[in-house]
Amino acid sequence: MLLDKSIIQHSKHALTTFKKKINMQRGRFGHRPRNDPRYYNGIYPFIQTGNIVKASESNEKIEYSQTLNELGLFTSRLFNEKVLVITIAANIGYTAILDYPACFPDSLIALTLKDNDLTLEYLNIYIRIIRQYIEKIAPQAAQKNINLKQLGKLPIIVPNKDIQKEIVSIMEIAYSKKIQLENEAQVLLKSIDTYLLQELGITIPSEEKNTLESRMFYVNLKDILKSRFDSFYYQKKYDKYEKSILSGKYPINKLEMYIKNISYGASVDNCYDKTGIPMLRIRDIKPNAIDSQEIVYLPVEMEEELHHSRVRVGDILITRSGTIGVCSIVDKFHDGFAFGSFMIKISLKNIIPEYVSYIINSYIGKKYFERNKIGAVQGNITIPIIKSLLFPVPQMEKQKEIVQKIKDIYLEIKRLDEEAQETIKLAKSKVEKILLYSDL
Repeated sequence: MLLDKSIIQHSKHALTTFKKKINMQRGRFGHRPRNDPRYYNGIYPFIQTGNIVKASESNEKIEYSQTLNELGLFTSRLFNEKVLVITIAANIGYTAILDYPACFPDSLIALTLKDNDLTLEYLNIYIRIIRQYIEKIAPQAAQKNINLKQLGKLPIIVPNKDIQKEIVSIMEIAYSKKIQLENEAQVLLKSIDTYLLQELGITIPSEEKNTLESRMFYVNLKDILKSRFDSFYYQKKYDKYEKSILSGKYPINKLEMYIKNISYGASVDNCYDKTGIPMLRIRDIKPNAIDSQEIVYLPVEMEEELHHSRVRVGDILITRSGTIGVCSIVDKFHDGFAFGSFMIKISLKNIIPEYVSYIINSYIGKKYFERNKIGAVQGNITIPIIKSLLFPVPQMEKQKEIVQKIKDIYLEIKRLDEEAQETIKLAKSKVEKILLYSDL
């Protein structure tokens, strides 16, 4: 038994194994390279690991973004019956029920039942309860994975149908509550832009429909010669956006007026170490907060090289490639971290840094960077582009008021997110007691 025997032995319910109760069939996609466009854009849904992870965390229907054509179907396998899909590579042990015909690669396995002792819905919840155990037994080479033989040895606790139904009900109620709380958090998150624009007296013009007429416009040659030559920059919608910013009730200034220091990060070629100088990567930068769950380090020998690529409390970091213009304030925990070349650091003067961060992450910043980004294949922004950002600058007291209000909204969002996670945690704990301990 691969689960802890000291836990399982307390269960009053029947115990068996995956091999005895479950049919396991791998997905398939035989062609290489897998991204060959000849095999896609047909009528057959093609599920990926990320789709299962997302559905597992929300307990909702599996969504898909890719489809296979007849040629793709020939090199894959179509699952017509209702199956439970489990991930077995990288993200291990995530499950979701597939209730429509679809294909998927061999990083996913279809589970069906050999008899009527179990329901797919119960099995779905059971695997989620023991997911950490499954992940723990997965060997790691280049990336973690688990095979059919290892899955076959996993024990399954088999309560009677009424208890299975009760367990499914407990978790479904919890997932519904989680989704409700997360939706409330999303409504609050969207309200930040509305609040900020209202306080600044800015009315955003409605988006034009994407018609031939809306895409055709004229620009004077003298205007192009003074600025940029690409037609994207001169779209009418951006002129409307700029006029709406200028029509607010506060003075408009360029960001460069408030910049004390601005610099690009260090190019370090992923030479990470287990100890040394802590490093911020672009993935750590979230809107208005740094989230470095997995800290990486650079060798101490790079100390001198990184002298100008360190952050201090109150600095602003802005992503300049990939998802452009995401902005975070450096907090006490990340004081002294180095930062990478896909970010730009700003130290400010005579303005509240949080206020600038909220502006950059708002509609104002998003539209500005959308218009002004450069690069054809992958857009990016530069220091001159950031310096030229036009934004409203109210008096210091008003900035403080806006900052405090938005901070309060973020605190409430955090509370709702934590409550959502706690709802699932408590429900799983209740299910574990039902399954694992005979005296409850």
